[in-house]
Amino acid sequence: MTVVETIQKTLPTLSTSERRVAQALFATNLVAGLDTIARLAERAQVSGPTVLRFASKAGYSSYPDFQDALRKDLEERVSSPLQLFESRAPKPARTGLVQSARDTFQQGLDRTFDRVIQSDFEAAVDLLADRSRTVYLAGGRFSHHLAEILWGHLFQLRANAHILRAGVLSPRDQLLDVKKRDVLVAYDLRRYQSDTVELAAIAKRARATIILFTDQWLSPIARQAHYVFSCDVEAPSPYDSLVPCLALTEAVIAGVTERCGDSGRGRVTNLERLRAGSGAHEVSKEVEDDDG
Repeated sequence: MTVVETIQKTLPTLSTSERRVAQALFATNLVAGLDTIARLAERAQVSGPTVLRFASKAGYSSYPDFQDALRKDLEERVSSPLQLFESRAPKPARTGLVQSARDTFQQGLDRTFDRVIQSDFEAAVDLLADRSRTVYLAGGRFSHHLAEILWGHLFQLRANAHILRAGVLSPRDQLLDVKKRDVLVAYDLRRYQSDTVELAAIAKRARATIILFTDQWLSPIARQAHYVFSCDVEAPSPYDSLVPCLALTEAVIAGVTERCGDSGRGRVTNLERLRAGSGAHEVSKEVEDDDG
């Protein structure tokens, strides 16, 4: 369990002042935890003993013990594939790799879905199914594949869904018209990308809603996001896995498809007509009725 997960699990047991310590940590993406007790207490506007009680309730025998766990998490957060080649244990013989991979992915899926807050999931689905909102999607070097998958499905179900990718215009330029009722879906897994973080900052300044898919160590975007879904990245290879994050994305797609109902089915019907090259100019009855 990461430090973030430990703190989140401990939150219901914390006093108001101890929660301020947790908030100070989350506001700095946990980096404030590397400060001295006095400096963290000052940042959280609490006393030194409150910081110590916070660490104890989180299950750490001392503040240095908490900091040791935090340093380990921060190191894992920025690990490169080359570092993972060196640090991860040797894999089993080829004959046992299939079962090992299956176990790894299954455990990652279980941990990921166990962390999902149902109310947050439902709220995110509602936002993505709301056709009065423009949705923008962005991802990183590999996670952009997940953003593309979600965008491909949203495009079929509703209008005004846009993938932010480099081209004639930069992704940043494509947020020129982002506004308060809009939604940015960001995928940002370790090693977090500054350009994706920047897109979230632009959306935040425009007071748009941010939905973040990240790993268990949390992207810096978590400080700005309204809804955060943390996915396991453990893999049978030295590379981080996208399997749990893809599965959660598929669950979101299922939810949006259900929410869109007849209007979504009507749009898919029109799309199929367009692809078939016939009746592309005709609007399906479901869409016509729904749009008034």
